[in-house]
Formats: sequence, C-alpha cells, structure tokens
Amino acid sequence: MHWQGIRFLSVEITGSSGFLGFHILVSTLSAGYRVLATVSRKEEADHILSTRSIRKLGDNLTFVTIPDIAADGSLAEAVKRDIQYIIHTDSPMTVSSTVARDRYESQIIQPLLKSTNNVLSAALDTPSVKRVVITSSLMGIAPYNDLFEFASFVAYTDDSPIPDPRAPYPNALAALCAGKAKSLAATKAFLIKNKPQFTIVNLMPSIVIGPDELAKTSKDLNKGSNQQVLRHLRGENVSTKLPSHTVYVWDVARAHVLSLDTEKVAKSQNFLLNSAEAAYGVDWYRALEIVKKEYQDGVKNGWLALDGEQPIVQTLIDYSLNRAEKVFGFKFAGFDEQIRNLLHQWVQLKNKEAKDK
Repeated sequence: MHWQGIRFLSVEITGSSGFLGFHILVSTLSAGYRVLATVSRKEEADHILSTRSIRKLGDNLTFVTIPDIAADGSLAEAVKRDIQYIIHTDSPMTVSSTVARDRYESQIIQPLLKSTNNVLSAALDTPSVKRVVITSSLMGIAPYNDLFEFASFVAYTDDSPIPDPRAPYPNALAALCAGKAKSLAATKAFLIKNKPQFTIVNLMPSIVIGPDELAKTSKDLNKGSNQQVLRHLRGENVSTKLPSHTVYVWDVARAHVLSLDTEKVAKSQNFLLNSAEAAYGVDWYRALEIVKKEYQDGVKNGWLALDGEQPIVQTLIDYSLNRAEKVFGFKFAGFDEQIRNLLHQWVQLKNKEAKDK
C-alpha cells in the first residue's frame, strides 16, 4: 500500500516489537506514514531494524524507548512529537499460566487498563492527535466461558454489550478476558467523560495467525497465538479449549492502517476482525488435513504430526453485517491460507536449523 499525500502524517505505534505490532509497523510504513515506534529496550529496536522489510522501509521510522508503558506519564513526552495518530497495540493477547491467582489484578488486569489510559491521556494533552486506534480483542466483548468453556448461543457483533467480569477468576486466561473487557469499557467511558478532539477505533481480532518475520528460529515462531496452532500440528494433545474463530495477521495489520483514515472510518466505533467463513467458526482439524496433503516431509522429519488433539469452543458471531470487510474494502484471508502461510515458515525454519547442525 502507498497512498500519495500522507507521507508527512505521523503515527505513534506502541508495541512495535510484538508479533502483531511488527506487522502493523510494516503496513503503516508501507502506506507512506512516518512512524514513531515505542520499544521497551534498545535491543528490540535493533532486532526490528535487522529485518528485511524494515531495511526497505525504515527511512521514515524513529524509535523511542519506554521501559514500562503502564507507568504513570510514560507517553507524555513521546506523543507530543507532532503526532496525528496513535496505534496502541502494546497489549498482550496471551498470558502466562504461571501468574499467581492473587496477582491476576496487579499483573494482568491493571497493566492493560493503565497502558490504555496512558495512551488516551497523552492523546488528550496533544491537540494534533485526531485518531487513536486500539488493538482490543474478541475477548473484550465475549465472556471467558463463551470463548473457552461452552458453546455460545449469543451472536456477537461489533456493537455487542461489553461484559463486566468480576473476581475471582478461575485462571489467568479468564483474568486476561476481564482485562480486555475492562479496557474496552474504559475507552467508552473516556469518550463520554472527556469528549476529546480525537476519535477512537477499537479493533477486536479473534485468534491471530500467520508468519512472523521477527522469528529467526522455530522456537521464536512457536510463541503467542501461533503456538496455539503449532502445538496441535506438532502432535500435542492440548487440553485447553480454544475459540473456533481465527484471523490472518496481515489482515489485522491492514485494518489498523485503514482505521487511520478519518473519512473512511468517520467516527468512534468498534470492529470485529475475523475470517467470515461460518457463524460458529472453523473446524481446526482442517489444519491437519493441510499437513497430511502438503507437508508429508515435515511429518517424516518429526517437525509436524497428524495425531494432535485440540478441543474447540463454538462461539457464535453474527456475520450478517460483515461490517469490517465492507468498511475497510477487502476480503479477509480464510483459515486454510492462514495455516499454509504459518506452516510454510515453520518448515523453512526447521529446514534451516537441520542444515545448520
């Protein structure tokens, strides 16, 4: 993408060293924007600069180091650098199961809320900001039980009511769902209370799948939401249930960039981002069929397997409006394409590692 006439507009992107954040960074630079990218350590910036995509696009890229974006006032100075747009994606989509139950609030929920509030407060103090795009999640509107425990009979949409989850939470993942819902509610409350000069677009992807240029090894690739797919395809019998909905990482990144267009997306609003294949999602066992038909060498080498188990929860999403694809003007990639592109990189990395031994 390259749109003439926007090169002098500046975007601040938080979380640019993450899986999704990096794809958003590449897509934003490709569209011709100047980018101020936040990183928590200089080493993250060095890693980003080492990638092929950024070596081609990095002329309009500047970094700012913010060790803890949830710290009070962490973004105050960074946002004042003539920024017109902010994309806030420094927000986890997965969480460690090792977090102690009595620390769910302090280590999972509060950092989500504080980072979101810091972004919004900094934007409010910066008159040049006219749009804030926030990476939320399907977890922001669908309660934990409907995503990870039981089949849902509620059809979720862009404008579904935001749940109000309360402690105690059964596990860390439920606490993450609560944090996403509370952060989404906080943006709504902020708009009502402050009536800011900018509008807010919340993007709510389902499980994000795809290749990762930041991954230099198979271990690097086997993290986050991609790990949830690869565990199954490597032969693990996974006990944790997963929602039946997925979305391609490059499509999510593209939607973030298109959300900066205040004419195309004219007001504060929310969008579900998901491959519109079926209301109850996809059959994840289709991924095993792709492995069986197209990656037999990977199976023979022990990099993939055909006997993995992955229980799925059928969460209902109303596709009758299909609003995201209509507003953003493109068709989201299907589940099979998502899986093929992830497996292509997985096998490439495994091949390289085998040759380097």
